Amino acid sequence: MEKSKDYMIENLLQSLGVTSADVISHDGPVFPEVFPRIDPEIARWIDQQLDWQDAISFAFLVVDKVDIAIQLSRAIEQHQRNIFKDDGNGIGIVQVIGLSAVKNGVKSWQIRMYQALFLLQQKRTLYELGIDDEEAEQKFQGGNHIKPVRRLLFRLCQELEMKDQAEVVEYMKTQLGSVPPLLMMESLFLHMMKIRNTEDLCGFVMECLKKMNRADLLNAFTHDKCGKVNCEIHMKQDDDDEEFYDQGTGLCVIINQKLFYADASDPHATRLDDRLGTDRDRDELEVTFTLFGAECLIYNDLTHTELYETMEKAALQANNPKYFWVSVCVLSHGRRLNGVDEILGVNGIGMDRKKIISMFADASKCPNLQKKPKLFFFQACRGVETTATGTTETISSDSAVHCVGGWPAISDYMVASATIEDFVSFRSTIDGSFFIRHLCEELQNHGHEKSLPDVMTRVISKVAGHRPDFPSMPEYTSTMSRKFQFRRTRESLIKGMEKKTKNGLFYHLQNQFIAERINRVSQV
Repeated sequence: MEKSKDYMIENLLQSLGVTSADVISHDGPVFPEVFPRIDPEIARWIDQQLDWQDAISFAFLVVDKVDIAIQLSRAIEQHQRNIFKDDGNGIGIVQVIGLSAVKNGVKSWQIRMYQALFLLQQKRTLYELGIDDEEAEQKFQGGNHIKPVRRLLFRLCQELEMKDQAEVVEYMKTQLGSVPPLLMMESLFLHMMKIRNTEDLCGFVMECLKKMNRADLLNAFTHDKCGKVNCEIHMKQDDDDEEFYDQGTGLCVIINQKLFYADASDPHATRLDDRLGTDRDRDELEVTFTLFGAECLIYNDLTHTELYETMEKAALQANNPKYFWVSVCVLSHGRRLNGVDEILGVNGIGMDRKKIISMFADASKCPNLQKKPKLFFFQACRGVETTATGTTETISSDSAVHCVGGWPAISDYMVASATIEDFVSFRSTIDGSFFIRHLCEELQNHGHEKSLPDVMTRVISKVAGHRPDFPSMPEYTSTMSRKFQFRRTRESLIKGMEKKTKNGLFYHLQNQFIAERINRVSQV
């Protein structure tokens, strides 16, 4: 049965002017068979999971020879199904590649297939094959089983919206005179690869993105790698002193303190008003960092001991090497007690915010976060208080910062505060705090196209001029050794906008309900 299927595939390829030996070649190391073997039946099943667009992307990622990849892509585009011939046999791209690999004695083809499925976001397919999300992330996120230039261009294709694709095609026409009538951006890039070398292609893409004014895509493209050591666009990425931090998945931790009380067991516990409006801040922060592809951990109403324990657990999770950055957002009451900035638990007892920073920023505690951005946003007052006994605590240090691996242990972090030292910050009980509102607005609008310091400068300006009757002045300090700019992908944009839409509807209905209740009371 397998031989007859192989024969059909060979005949099909010959009808396209291709042989199975052309499709895939041995150009990489052999890896242990740690994943399920892709036999002909599994290959057929995988083909059934791929639509025609995914099949073209699959060919783009896996088929080595550009001419062959173009021919296979055109055949799939013609049928707009993952087939090469409408003969009822249902032979798709995976089966074709599988036969070619067997004919050529390629040993690493299956791991390349799995990475291609991962890049195509075929999580359900991988799960059915026995590979869960976490295992796939570890094995394929940074793997080089697929050629770097193909991965680079595929990621760009995934981020281009329809209007962006139209602009790229128009730019191609101005540079090449004409382009073939191909339906997929991957097919067009294959056409470009056929007539230009990788270095020229990278320069072409960079100039195109500049003309499109897509700083976010340009930054992502130039800070990825094409795999060519003599490419002027990407060779600087091998320099340890590169200008920007690497981009990727982040972790966002949000602490939202709303309902307060005074802990009866502590005579120094402070009874504070509830922080109405803070839920709005929490939800906007979740939307903002979801837009940048972060995994969000949200915790509400923690005592000072719960706050400490929760932060320790969150830091342990943030130490996972899959994270490229971490953001910690704390929404609470705060105070400066004897020169120490404290964040208050809902029981009215404070915690030194330096402890929170140290949990994530100290490389001896989170070694996998060393030289990665750690961002801290504190929405809390910093008004001056003294202890009940009048004693003061002196904090000083005469020793140098210790190093881990030849780099300062506590480094590469930014701390942004809603107010400067010794002053209070302001919050609307309906719309949330001034600082978080403008922070989220600027990040959502510009975080993917401007560096973080530029965004923070705009935030400070906006908050300072927001309400002259409630003067506020945020500040931020930084030990960041490079520039940082968030990455926004199509997938993260969809998730973020879904959350934003749901939140907007909820708060619209809530405000409408409040207005109706007030109107009823005023009429009584």
